Amino acid sequence: METIKIDSLEKLIELVTTGEFGCGHVVFRGVTDAKNHKLVPSVGRIDESILCGLSIAEYERETLNRFKLRANSEINPQPKDDWEWLALAQHHGLPTRLLDWTSSPLIALYFATKPEFQNDGSLKKCNDNGGAIFAFHTCSYLDTSCLAPPTDFTEFGLFYPPHITRRITGQFGLFSIQADPTKELNEEIDENEGNWIKKIEFSCETAQQIQKQLYLLGIRHETVFPDLDGFTFDLKVKFNVTSCHTVKNLCW
Repeated sequence: METIKIDSLEKLIELVTTGEFGCGHVVFRGVTDAKNHKLVPSVGRIDESILCGLSIAEYERETLNRFKLRANSEINPQPKDDWEWLALAQHHGLPTRLLDWTSSPLIALYFATKPEFQNDGSLKKCNDNGGAIFAFHTCSYLDTSCLAPPTDFTEFGLFYPPHITRRITGQFGLFSIQADPTKELNEEIDENEGNWIKKIEFSCETAQQIQKQLYLLGIRHETVFPDLDGFTFDLKVKFNVTSCHTVKNLCW
C-alpha cells in the first residue's frame, strides 16, 4: 500500500482535489494511530476466547439478533433487511464485519484528529504515531437489495446504507464489507479492476494543528454526531481550542 506524507491541512486539500484523488469515487477513513491501525473490521479483531467456540459468522448472527430485539422499539422506520440492521448496529458500536468510510476527506480528517479529554477537562496529546487517512478507490458499489445476507457474502465491496440514523447523514457515511473479516481489506481487493487503497500520514504536531483548524471551520463533533451528545462534546472542546476572553450577553 502506497503511503503519502503531508504536513498541513492545505496539503491534504491540494492532494485530495487533484489527480487520481479528484475522482468522485474515492472514499476515506480516518484513524488516530498511523502506525498500528489495520483495515480489519472490529469483529475480525475479537480474541477467540471471547467467541466461546462460535465461528465469527455465528457470533455476528447471535449479537445482531439480540441487537434487533433490543433496538426494535427505538427505531422508526425499521431497517428492512440485515444489511440495514448491520449498518445501524455498526454505528452504535456493535462488532461487525463492516468498516466505516466517508465520502468527505474532511470528515475522515476529523476522526484522524478527534479530540480526547483528560480528567481535568483539558485535551490529551494526540498519538505519538500521528494520524492517517486511508483513501479507497473503486467504481463498483453493491446493490444490497439483491444480495445474500451480509454474513454469507463472499466478495468485497462498498455500499451506501439508507439514512436511518442522523449519524450516517452527518458523516456522509458508507461501508465496506469483505469475505474474511480477519484480513486487512487491502489484501482482499483486486487492484486489476481499478481498485486501490492509499494511506495519507501526518505527525502528531500536524494533527494538533489540524484539530484546531477543523473546529474553527465547523468540522467538529456536533457535525458528525448531530445530537445533544455531539453538542455538549463540542462545548468542552471550544474552551480548549479557542481564545478565552469575556463575552457580554446583551439584553434590552
